[in-house]
Amino acid sequence: MNFDDRESFFLSSAPWCLDHMEINHSELILSGWVVPKDGDWNSVEFFINDKPYEFEFRLKRSDLLNVFPFWRGVSEIGFQIKLKREFLDPNDKMVILSRGPNWKNSRYSNYYFPLNESYYQNLPPANLRIQVHGSDSISSFVLEGFSAYNKINFFIEEYLEKSFEQVFPVLDWGCGCGRVSKYFFEKSNVFGVDINKGAVDWCHQNLSPKFSVSELNPPLSFPENYFEVIYGVSILTHLSFEDQRSWIKELIRIIKKGGIIILSYHGFNSLIRFNLPEESFSQLNKTKYLNIGKSDSLGKDSKVGSKYYDSVQLASSFDEIISESGLEVSFHSGVFGNHQDVLIIKKLK
Repeated sequence: MNFDDRESFFLSSAPWCLDHMEINHSELILSGWVVPKDGDWNSVEFFINDKPYEFEFRLKRSDLLNVFPFWRGVSEIGFQIKLKREFLDPNDKMVILSRGPNWKNSRYSNYYFPLNESYYQNLPPANLRIQVHGSDSISSFVLEGFSAYNKINFFIEEYLEKSFEQVFPVLDWGCGCGRVSKYFFEKSNVFGVDINKGAVDWCHQNLSPKFSVSELNPPLSFPENYFEVIYGVSILTHLSFEDQRSWIKELIRIIKKGGIIILSYHGFNSLIRFNLPEESFSQLNKTKYLNIGKSDSLGKDSKVGSKYYDSVQLASSFDEIISESGLEVSFHSGVFGNHQDVLIIKKLK
């Protein structure tokens, strides 16, 4: 993508985001922003569990002016849905928010959140939630974690033709404070590793003893061909190109034949949100990978954060990283957080 193509890409891809929820005994208030397909507001629809639902739209979102300054309509792309609980089936275990009438057709770009109140309890303290989520909001922490959990399940079904209960074992690489793995641990076949000892300690005490602290560099302590599924949500997004290379090689070592590795990265859908200058676009097109700079998510003086960056890259950059034979590589656009792209590596032999 060239710098001048930002607006056309923005309108043709029509991104959207659910970024706030308020839940009480009678209704759920869902707020976010939505870009109309090709600028046509008549194209915007929302469905709750495959049923059309009324919503308010074109609401003020002045906070987005600095994020998407290249489109003049950006200050009025907010939406709000006041979902009455009586609208939901009593047997519904979760809410699926989609922009189309058949949620399965858009399963990798929907939002999912549980109705069970227990999922909003026994959560990590605010400082740990902020490190992995950028906010201390409980509702959005659950929303993003539960949405990622469901999308990982869909990848397992698509690539392994199995349900999650049928795969063993699974590794959450870069588990943080369990934003995603807390839902998998009910099945008790998930391991977790992370460089952040504080986050791992919380998971170890509150979720499972199968968490461990990882060093900044590979290897991990697991034997070859051990895991059937490995996933890493927003981990490559913070690694240098060389660290990506060494860690992906390590993950390939420990994945079983027939197993899959699910890794998210910042591609075009994320790039459009960084508001980078024109020279950064030019550099990315030349080098295929761009280190935006140091991330202080883990603390400015954090030792474990010393190799923690923000990055964007093209899918073609992985041609230089993945050189092993016997691998099947595929990509999915705008999955986690509805903007991070996903790399799937399947080990064939």
